[in-house]
Amino acid sequence: MTFIIAMIVLYALFHLFWMAPIWAKLIVLSPLLWSLGRLLWAVYKRLGWEIKRRRMATRSQRL
Repeated sequence: MTFIIAMIVLYALFHLFWMAPIWAKLIVLSPLLWSLGRLLWAVYKRLGWEIKRRRMATRSQRL
């Protein structure tokens, strides 16, 4: 029963969001998009650092 009520509430919220004007969507979505961008940037920097560190390690092993 709780699951059915939750699905109805989610559908209602989705419908409200779908009908909302674009400025309201941007107000709601901008913090989410900002935090997602920051997270992806942190992952990208971390992966770049790991690749660079491994390259340096293999380079020092060759000597």
